[in-house]
Amino acid sequence: MEQKERILILCAHSDDEIIAAGGTIAKYVKEKKDVKVVIFSSGEKSVPWLKEKRIIKQRENETAKVSKVLGCKVEFLGLPDLKLAENLEANSKKIRKIMQKFKPDKIFVHNKYDAHPDHRAVFYILEKALAGRKRKPKIFTFLVWAFFNPKDSAKFYVKIDDYFANKIKALGIFKSQKFFIYLNYLPIFLSNRLAGIKNRCKYAETFYVENV
Repeated sequence: MEQKERILILCAHSDDEIIAAGGTIAKYVKEKKDVKVVIFSSGEKSVPWLKEKRIIKQRENETAKVSKVLGCKVEFLGLPDLKLAENLEANSKKIRKIMQKFKPDKIFVHNKYDAHPDHRAVFYILEKALAGRKRKPKIFTFLVWAFFNPKDSAKFYVKIDDYFANKIKALGIFKSQKFFIYLNYLPIFLSNRLAGIKNRCKYAETFYVENV
């Protein structure tokens, strides 16, 4: 029996994975790939006028609903928001353990040029986790708070014509982040549409091939 391809997606906060790769997740699940999303922080600082415990619970509940819509597995690490860069070594050990158990064939992770410090930190955490490994999974990076990758990296596109609606539906579940989500709707549509045109389809998501 052929073994399922295992896809690991690492992101700083819930909703990052949908903004960047929601269509890809839905497509890979439909193709019977084993998809696991690891979320480093619950983003408790994202709504400063509400209690952090309330935000954590709400965002985790929203993510559970999204995982059902898309059919993927989700794991929260529960690390402090806006402080992911402070414990790179300890956090990399957590990711190393996850990789040893899950054995991913491909990893999708934030790009190191993203504007958000937690997003950049996730990239460097993975980089540390992979250090010294002879056999490494294929690494693809994505941008959330940036419009282009300054590094001239090779691009990897995933056509999501049949899954763009799933992506938009999943985004709508993040009620706690509606302000930020609304800001992203137009950039998401434009970037996915332009990538689609380049690939002779309606919508596609763009990733960058990374050598870690």
